[in-house]
Amino acid sequence: MNRLKKYALATLVLFVQGIEINAQCMVNTFDNVRQIKKISASDFRKQEGQDFPIDTIQYTGPEAINFVLLGDGYTETEQTKFVTAAKNVYNALFRKIPMNRYKKWFNLYAIEVISNESGISHPGVLKDGKYVCPEGSSLPIKNVDTYFGIHFDAYNIHRLPCPDNSTKIYNLLKALMPDYQMVGILCNTSEYGGAGGSFLTCTTHSSASEIFIHEFGHTFASLADEYYAGDGYLGEYINQTANNNSNTIKWKHWYGQSGVSAFPIGGSTKGNGYYKPVNGTCEMEYLNKEFCPVCREAIVEEMHNRVKVIAEYQPTARSLTMDGDDLTFTITRYYKGTSNKINFEWSINNVVQEDETSNQLILKSDVFETVTPQTVKVKANEVCPYVKDTKHATKHVSTVTWRVQLGTVGVEAFTHDDFSVEAVNGGLRLKSEKPHAVTVYSLHGQKVAHVNVCGEEMIQLPAGIYIVDGKKMLVDR
Repeated sequence: MNRLKKYALATLVLFVQGIEINAQCMVNTFDNVRQIKKISASDFRKQEGQDFPIDTIQYTGPEAINFVLLGDGYTETEQTKFVTAAKNVYNALFRKIPMNRYKKWFNLYAIEVISNESGISHPGVLKDGKYVCPEGSSLPIKNVDTYFGIHFDAYNIHRLPCPDNSTKIYNLLKALMPDYQMVGILCNTSEYGGAGGSFLTCTTHSSASEIFIHEFGHTFASLADEYYAGDGYLGEYINQTANNNSNTIKWKHWYGQSGVSAFPIGGSTKGNGYYKPVNGTCEMEYLNKEFCPVCREAIVEEMHNRVKVIAEYQPTARSLTMDGDDLTFTITRYYKGTSNKINFEWSINNVVQEDETSNQLILKSDVFETVTPQTVKVKANEVCPYVKDTKHATKHVSTVTWRVQLGTVGVEAFTHDDFSVEAVNGGLRLKSEKPHAVTVYSLHGQKVAHVNVCGEEMIQLPAGIYIVDGKKMLVDR
C-alpha cells in the first residue's frame, strides 16, 4: 500500500496455489516515531552485546540503491535459513518486469539479526471482548521473544506483521547501514502476512516472493493498491485518480495501449468515482501478475530519482588546462538497464556537437579561437521502453561539466634572420631590417592579416591564437 498519514486497512482477494484467499494488508508509516539519535556501529554492538554480520549479496557501486533485508524471529542457528530466504525474495523481485532490467542498480544486503526465540508473536485480534485467531488460521496465540518484536494482528488485522515500536529497527540501520535507502524485514513464520510503508514486512509463506514484490511496489514507488481498500484510502496516486478523461488523465501517455484505460475501482459509490489503469492484471491488485504499464513506469522513474546515470568520468578534474594537445573526455562508468540505451549529448560552449553521441568526446587543440575558457558539457539520460513520459529525459538527466583554460600554446616571440615577431597585448609587433611579406592566419587557416614589413609594424588583432610563419602565437587582450 502507498504511504498514508494514517494507517490504512485494506482487503485483497489473492490467489495462492489456486485457492482464493481473503487477505488483509496495512501501511506502516510510523509517522509518530521520534527522531533516533545516531550511534556508531561499535557502540551499537557494545550496547546490544552481540555482533550482527552483514552479508553482501551484491555490490555494484557507491551510487547504487542500498537495499537491506533484516530478519526477525531467526535465532543464531537459523541465520543460514534467513540468508537463503533473503536471496530467494531478491531473486524473485529481479525476475519481475521492470526490475529484471535493473538489478545492477542495487546493492543488496542481508543483516543477520539474532532473536532469542524462533518465530514471531501472535497476540490475537480482539473480537467480542476476547483475543482470538481469525480466518481459520492454525497458528497458536503466543508471544515470542524476537529482536524487533514484530507480531501478527497489528491494528487488529491478523495477517499484518508490524512492530509496536520501530526504534530498534532505525537504531540498527543507522548504526550498521546508515546509507540505507530501501528496507525489508523477513519474519520467520510460514503464516501468510505482509505489509508495506516506510519499510516492508513479509513472512516466509509459500507466496512470500509475490507478497514481497507487491509490498515493494508500495514502499519503493509509493504505488496504491488497485483494489478497493475503503473510502478513506481513495485519492490521487500514481496509479489511482478521480479523473477519467483520456486527454488529461495522469497516465494519458499510456491510455489505449497494453490494456490501459480508466477502470472504476468500485467497492462503494465513492470507489466507483476513482479509477485504476488496468482491471485485474496488475501486481498491485492480484499476486502472480506483472506490474501494469503505469506501475512499471513509476518504478523505473523512482530508480532514476535515486540513481544518476553517470557514475565515473575522465578527466576527474573539472577545471583543466590545455597545453596544445587534444583532450579526451570519457564517461567511464554509467548506469544502464539491461537492453536499454543511453543518450549522450556533448556540447562545447553550449553548442551541441550533433555528431558526438558516444560516451567520449575529443576536444581538438585548435578549437580555441580565443583565450576564453571553453566549457565542455555532457548530458546523459537512459531510454527505457517502460517509460513514455515525455518529461523523463529532462527530469532525469545526468550532467558533467568541465572548464578548459588555454595553457602554453606556442611561442611568445621568435626571430628568423633579420625578421622578428613578438606577441603583445592587442596584437603582434613585427620587425624587419629589409622588406618582408608576412601573412597571419587563424587556427582554422583563415587569413586575417597580410603586411609588408620594413622596419617595425604593429598588427592590431583580437585576443586569440594565430599562426605566423608556421608558429602558434597567443595574443592577449
